[in-house]
Amino acid sequence: MQNQAGGRIKFSYAWIILGVLFIGMVTSFGMRSSFGAYISPWEYEFSVSRTTVTAISTMSFVFFGVGMPVAGKLNDYIGKNYVPAISIFIIGLSLVLTAKATQIWHVFFSYGVLFSIGVAGTSHSVSTPIISNWFVEKRGLALGLMTSGMAIGMLIFGPANLFVIEELGWRTAMVVFGIIVMVVAGPLFIFLLRAKPEDKGMKPYGYKAHEGIEEKKSLDEGSKQDENKKLPVLGIFKTRAFWFLAIPYFICGFTDVGLINVHLIPMAEGRGFAVGVVALAISLIAISNIAGTIVTGHLSDHFSRKRQLAVIYGFRAVTYVLLILMQQPWMILLFAVGYGAVEMASIAPTNSLAVQLFDKYSTGTIVGFIAVSHQLGGAAGSWIPGIMYDATGAYTIVLAVSIVTLVGISLMSLGLPEPKKVKKLS
Repeated sequence: MQNQAGGRIKFSYAWIILGVLFIGMVTSFGMRSSFGAYISPWEYEFSVSRTTVTAISTMSFVFFGVGMPVAGKLNDYIGKNYVPAISIFIIGLSLVLTAKATQIWHVFFSYGVLFSIGVAGTSHSVSTPIISNWFVEKRGLALGLMTSGMAIGMLIFGPANLFVIEELGWRTAMVVFGIIVMVVAGPLFIFLLRAKPEDKGMKPYGYKAHEGIEEKKSLDEGSKQDENKKLPVLGIFKTRAFWFLAIPYFICGFTDVGLINVHLIPMAEGRGFAVGVVALAISLIAISNIAGTIVTGHLSDHFSRKRQLAVIYGFRAVTYVLLILMQQPWMILLFAVGYGAVEMASIAPTNSLAVQLFDKYSTGTIVGFIAVSHQLGGAAGSWIPGIMYDATGAYTIVLAVSIVTLVGISLMSLGLPEPKKVKKLS
């Protein structure tokens, strides 16, 4: 498939790898982002409070967060396609099991634990190193395209879950989408996905253009592995750069996958918006996400990534003002467009900075550790607003605090060190 005759690459298998990982993001994160659609049905089905239901999401974030560095390390160590392929089937199976739940603790186990472990095995801690292995050129663009799969997943699965639940019930929805994950993504992960070009006897995309660099990497590979052994991974916790990435990413997780992904749907329902309006808002977030992730992925190849993060977090704070004032349908739709443009835009520059600043460690482990902070933020952002809602009947206080903290991390991101003249990873 890879034609290198005459020094020109007409097609690279790397694009197949990107396509498979993209579909994995669509299916796994599409279902993960649809949690909010199940809050009200589960409250009614199991006669529990919003605090209890959102505790399921909190457990999910914790297991997902802890699972990412483990999955990343396993993928680095085992290679091939074992970790992501097994994980995609765990996702589908866990959804089917959730549909069979008769008590709320069943949902805590099947969704809060099993589902989260499965998603961890298909997350950025696994997929980012795979993309990095397959792309020498256009790495930032490839990461942006892959990440946009999360937005496509939200675009497809968010409204689909709302309508299927409305028409057929939440149990049917879980079974249907669990089977879709296993039937659509499963075979692709088994037969097409490989962690490294060497697994298929190929070279990464852009190899010829960077032949000198790649040869040097090959010559130095043994010494670099020795160097890695001399650098305990826990050493990253002593660096300022790690905390200047991790703390903003914690707040990022609190304000997106926690607060918005979990609570936006019940928040909008509480304001009296119809299912169609809410579904349209979710779709607009997803569409804007697609543009945002691809654009920032491309920009991360050319411009300062820390300044990108500062703009992303600052703009998100502005969009939250609309949520506080939200009374009319046009307000939630305007919020959806603005917020969606920056919701996932932080992923590409954050992961790229993590790889550049900590390139002497296991890439999968480092990306996993950074992502843990995001998921712990998501855990807090899913549970605390639920508690505040049960106590006050509104989300106003949480939204106001989010605005202040987003402005703070926007300024904090500017304190990140600039990587030395990028070793032209892309």
